Amino acid sequence: MIEPIVFLGRLVTFDDGKVIDDGALYVGADETIAAVQKASDPAPEGFDGARRVKTGGAIYPGLIDLHGHMVYNCLSLWSPAGITKPYVSRYEWPDADDYEKRISDPANALGALAGKALLKYVEVKAVIGGTTAVQGSAKMAYPYEGWLVRNVEYETFKTKKKSVYQSALPLKKDEWEKDKTRLEDGKAFIYHLAEGTKSDLVGEYTKVRTEGFLHPTFGAIHCTALDKSTFEEWGPHHSSVIWSPFSNLWLYGDTTKVDEATKAGLRVCLGADWSPSGSKNLLGELKVADLWNKKHLKKKFSDQQLCEMATANPADALSWGDKLGRLKVGLRADILVTTDRVKSNPYRNLIESIERDVLLVAINGQPFYGTTELIGATGAANSEAIQVGSLHRRIILIYPGVKEADMSWKEVKEDINEATDDPVKRYLEIEKLHEVGKPPAWLMTDKDDPTGKEISVTVDIPPLDPLNHNSAYFKAIEASPLHEGKLDPLERYYESSSA
Repeated sequence: MIEPIVFLGRLVTFDDGKVIDDGALYVGADETIAAVQKASDPAPEGFDGARRVKTGGAIYPGLIDLHGHMVYNCLSLWSPAGITKPYVSRYEWPDADDYEKRISDPANALGALAGKALLKYVEVKAVIGGTTAVQGSAKMAYPYEGWLVRNVEYETFKTKKKSVYQSALPLKKDEWEKDKTRLEDGKAFIYHLAEGTKSDLVGEYTKVRTEGFLHPTFGAIHCTALDKSTFEEWGPHHSSVIWSPFSNLWLYGDTTKVDEATKAGLRVCLGADWSPSGSKNLLGELKVADLWNKKHLKKKFSDQQLCEMATANPADALSWGDKLGRLKVGLRADILVTTDRVKSNPYRNLIESIERDVLLVAINGQPFYGTTELIGATGAANSEAIQVGSLHRRIILIYPGVKEADMSWKEVKEDINEATDDPVKRYLEIEKLHEVGKPPAWLMTDKDDPTGKEISVTVDIPPLDPLNHNSAYFKAIEASPLHEGKLDPLERYYESSSA
């Protein structure tokens, strides 16, 4: 429970396109939105004396990232050694000569040696870009609801009834019927599908169709190999396509025909994928979508439609439209506040916002990240300083009484540094904890059986990937031949940034 609070600013609701320029968002003690109205209108009952936070910015629903592999988001962009042409299938690049050394082994080691701290680091990385819910922390040895952002696969909204399932790997023979039954029961299922440009990948679509997976709550990641005719066949089922344009262009030189998918009746959502071949956060991925929309789709999508791919669409894809994705009475108060620089177009404002423009992020009405001024205005306790490039911000990771919300930002960095500096020592400490029945959290990589592989404690764990899109990130983009220059213009969105 929280104290009732009012957030003042331009409300961009994604509820039938309603925008309130001088608005007030009332959040009740039950952590849901009590009113969405003009600031001059009478306050609803129960808000006499409530704290009023003048944001001076634009207030949006929190962003929902429907495709991620969280354990790998500690790593920087990776251009496979010796590869100069785009791949044609997801089954090729894991065989690159340096994949195990630079990607798989470091992530596997750090996820095992400092799993709790690592998950907190990569969730902070997401929050800095306005994300309040993420998919992709599914392989956790001891999962539970919400460390910082909502973990889509584990979020039950306190009902203890799981409603979202996923698989990053092709389903095995004995798994198809189980997941089909879940879809028939109205639960969501998120699945990698037809990732690459090779024509025979269409067979993966044929398989899910044959197995009866084409339901409204089926979310298919990538679908880059599918063509217009396939989308037309699939469209009447009103499933969702989860689009990760940066990763697609980085690895395959092309991306999903999202215009055809939308025209056929499918819902399109955005996902940042993973940092070795993707954006650092969903706010960054929104810019890649905008870039592709302008340069290759003749602006098929409006600014509002692009922004809906990160807000209302993913909520609806999960059947969570009655909980998240809009600023609407009765929904959870997950919000993102940005500067309000593009007065003429609030959706363009969100697309053009970068890390420095993120002023406040709150989940269930509780602030987690923001400027010193706004965090102070909310009255939040336990905030601590965090450096994001050249930006000075505040982060809140400790909430007394909340399970596992007990590790400060300083402790997160210290724990990861200790594990990285002496992995053998940390491994031996973990072995002792296992012996007494108190194993620590383990953030696992996407493997059939991650517990079946020895953790390499002699692997070289690189420095953590920086939290924000910085100059090193854009230099890496320019240096890679795989995307054939298609991602080079992305830097223009950030040119005014001092980070």
